[in-house]
Parts: sequence; structure tokens; C-alpha cells
Amino acid sequence: MAYPVGRSHRLGVILWALWLAGGVTVLSWWANQAASRSAPGWRLGLLLAALTLTGVGLYSFWRAQCKRWLAFDGDRWHLSGAGILPSSAEPVHVAVLWDAQSCMLLYWPAAGQGPRQAKWLWAEASSDPLRWHLLRCALYSPANRPAIQPDPEF
Repeated sequence: MAYPVGRSHRLGVILWALWLAGGVTVLSWWANQAASRSAPGWRLGLLLAALTLTGVGLYSFWRAQCKRWLAFDGDRWHLSGAGILPSSAEPVHVAVLWDAQSCMLLYWPAAGQGPRQAKWLWAEASSDPLRWHLLRCALYSPANRPAIQPDPEF
């Protein structure tokens, strides 16, 4: 079972809404400071810098989401597409970080390739509606759970 993952319009809207919520928060804080006649000073600059860096980070995340295929063979996960190095050390499990029923944020740990090769994957039901349920079943199946290592002290 293979499922398409990657950038989508919905992901862009969600990221834009997150950034906009931060902007509204900064704006309301600034308006509150202006109403109380206290000078915002360095705090406003810090908030604007944080808002800018957050926007750059969210845009970078969105741009990094290119078309890929996530496949599960019942034992291991496989990821193919742009920016993926072939590896025999494919992860046994993929973590579900956020599940909104019709879209999910997944974490691909890229075992054996270091943290720089780890991927954040965006999956949506609208990418392949017929296989969406199969993907969700595979992600939540016992075969996708990491093996619990016994404590060596016991």
C-alpha cells in the first residue's frame, strides 16, 4: 500500500492561519500597550522578529513538502520521491504527530541516516480518498509501534 504525501493547498492555509494568529496577537499586544500609553520599546521589536522568523520557518516547512510516496509492506515503511536517499535502514515505524481525521502530520525518523535526514510528512485524505483508511490503519496498527526495549537493570 503506497500513499502520496507532500505539499498541498490545505497545508498552506493551515500554516498561513497559524502565522496570522501570531500576527493578530502581536498587533493586539501593541494596541494594548498604546492604549495604556506605555512605550513598547524593545519588546515590540522582539515580537516582530519572532513573528518574522516564525513566518520564514513556516514557509520553509511548506516549501520542503514535495511530492513523495509513503508505503508500508506490513513490516517496514518505505519513502520514495524527491530528496530521499535509498537506504537499507528504513524505519520500522512512522510517528503520527497530529491527526485531524482528514489530514495528518507524520514524522519519518530516517533510521541510520542521522537527524538531518528525518522528514516531516503531510498526508491528506483528498490525495487518495480510497486509500486514506488503509493509511490510517497502517499508521495505528501494532506493527507500526516501536518495539519496547527491556530495561537492562531488571
